[in-house]
Amino acid sequence: MTIRWLTDADRAQQEQIVRERWERDELLLEFARWLADRSGHDGPVTVPELNPETESHLLRLLRDGMTPPAP
Repeated sequence: MTIRWLTDADRAQQEQIVRERWERDELLLEFARWLADRSGHDGPVTVPELNPETESHLLRLLRDGMTPPAP
């Protein structure tokens, strides 16, 4: 059995990772809501699969408070 000692730096890094993932999920959910608002119907909305570069660009726009581009 391996014992791993966690330092304050390890804990801070883990907390940062959790915060970044939470923020990313919230921003992508905001994008999905934006798509749903503009779909013009009450049925299911298909959110396009984003490649890493497009996702990164979209997240930057959402963090800056800009309206995402139409898919």
